[in-house]
Parts: sequence; C-alpha cells; structure tokens
Amino acid sequence: MTKAVLLLLLAGSDVDRPRLIGSVRVSTFTGLPDVLGVSGTFHLIPYVDLEGGASAFVFAQSWYARGGPRWLFEDWRDESNRGVTLRLSALAGVKSVALPNERFLGFHFVGAMELTYWFVSHAGLTFQLTGGGTVRTWPAFFPELRLAWGVAF
Repeated sequence: MTKAVLLLLLAGSDVDRPRLIGSVRVSTFTGLPDVLGVSGTFHLIPYVDLEGGASAFVFAQSWYARGGPRWLFEDWRDESNRGVTLRLSALAGVKSVALPNERFLGFHFVGAMELTYWFVSHAGLTFQLTGGGTVRTWPAFFPELRLAWGVAF
C-alpha cells in the first residue's frame, strides 16, 4: 500500500517541465444539474489544486470553493513542451446553493480528470470532467457531473 501511494506521488512530479500556474474553464449545458458554469483553478502549490466556481441552473444559482491533491498521471509533451498532459484531482470543500425559496451550505466533494493540450509552455486548451456531489444533511445528497473546457497557463 505504501509503495502504491509513493508511486502515485512520483507520477505527479513536474520536475523537468514548466510548472502549471492555473486554468479557467466554462461549462455550458454540459453539467448536471447546471446549465452554465465558470470555474478557475490555481496550481501554485505543488501537488495541490485550489478551485472556485459558480454555476446557474433553472431558478437557482450556486458557488463553491474546494481544494485537494493533484497528480500528473501522464505527460505526453515533447522537448518543446507541446503535447498532452492528464491530471487527476480529488477535491473537497463547501458549496452554497440558492434555490427559489431556500439557501443552504453543504460539504462538497468531486473527483476530476483534466486533459490539457499544450501549444507552448504556458498556454493550453483544457477539458475537465468532474463527478461528485454536495451533502446538505445526511442523507440529502445532490449529485454533480460536469464537462468544462477552457485555457490553462
């Protein structure tokens, strides 16, 4: 078990590559339950993602703040840093949801897979698939599934 954790941490090493700084994404009609969403992630701390976002769906809005570990699962970039990277994240935090007649704050968690095509060292097109949900009061669970696209730098 310890060796498996160590291998996952080593697989996330960006030692010889330019460090990922951040990414900004939008989602339109690709989420459940959202209709429109925007999010941003800071990758300034090695192996950690800090993310915030907001979304809207029919007669409701939400915002969230979450963070957690990030692993560079695969890096297919060439010597000029062009190519594809695949990152995995496990994020947890809080989410506020405003429904037509009530508002609540819940524990929010997702797993994320982010595929980025790098045109140059600090400019790429990114696609993120997230799945998870928000727990209001157990057993009230609100699922989330979203495909977002944007830019990474």
